[in-house]
Amino acid sequence: MMLNKNPPIKVAILDDHPLIRKALHYSLEYELDLNLVGMYKNRQEITSALQNGEIDLLVLDYLLAEEDFDGLQLVKHFRLHYPKLKILVSSAIESPAVVNQVIKAGVMGFVGKSKEQEELIAAIRKVASGKRYLSTDMQHELDMFNEPDADMYPYIAPSVRPGGKDIEILVRELTPREMEVIRCYLAGLNITQIAEKFNRSRKTISGQKQGALRKLGMKSDVELFRYQDLIIGL
Repeated sequence: MMLNKNPPIKVAILDDHPLIRKALHYSLEYELDLNLVGMYKNRQEITSALQNGEIDLLVLDYLLAEEDFDGLQLVKHFRLHYPKLKILVSSAIESPAVVNQVIKAGVMGFVGKSKEQEELIAAIRKVASGKRYLSTDMQHELDMFNEPDADMYPYIAPSVRPGGKDIEILVRELTPREMEVIRCYLAGLNITQIAEKFNRSRKTISGQKQGALRKLGMKSDVELFRYQDLIIGL
């Protein structure tokens, strides 16, 4: 608990899991400098509160229900329509590729759902103060992810792949199922989650992902994510 003479930070939670919402509610209700103004399960529910300026900081689940925007789209939507809103992502998908995406989109912090609630509260306070928050281990993983690899320069520097074909042409040559697997993977889903989403086996999804990488002339996930904006935009 922290004493503070300043007005409490107005915090909202957007998460489609009721148990997660309850746990966050319990954690925040004893923090005098944090005022939990609302808990929401989808974008529609939170819209009026955002329009009325009732929220200073949003704790956002990256992966909401299938019928809602995916995490990256949601971040971009909020940043476009509510530019003063501070966003802290809390997600079970603790991938440096996903964190890299949301930070670039304007998120000010990320806390994995495997972390203790105390860390989330500390992250809320830091983001509310206008500073970025990443755990030490995630910052290290993100630095590793963004570090240029000299061995990969022949593959990632040009927009034209082996054989002289532009990357856009190669992407369009993927089968519909390969394309949907790649899109989901770039959106932050892992192989198991994609398999569950499309009711296919992990082996099938893994095979489709690897097949897509071969067709694109790519040798790693890092390289794939370097082309994420281009691929998702097609």
